Amino acid sequence: MAIFNKEIIDRLRVVRKRITAEFGSAPALYTPNLLEDILLYSTRSQDAITKSQIRQLMEVVGEPWNTRFVELHPFP
Repeated sequence: MAIFNKEIIDRLRVVRKRITAEFGSAPALYTPNLLEDILLYSTRSQDAITKSQIRQLMEVVGEPWNTRFVELHPFP
């Protein structure tokens, strides 16, 4: 299990609230594949703000998550 600092936990809470608002529920903080699950929601989300919040989270978490987000959402 990854150890997250306060900034990452704060961003996770914002992302989870946005996912819950859009999809009705979000993965719990203790979910073993939390970041992977959040990446999947980023591909299903129709909300630009949610996607932006997830992108910012992945940037703060760092590699390989930032690269994985970019691979899933290439610029046109």
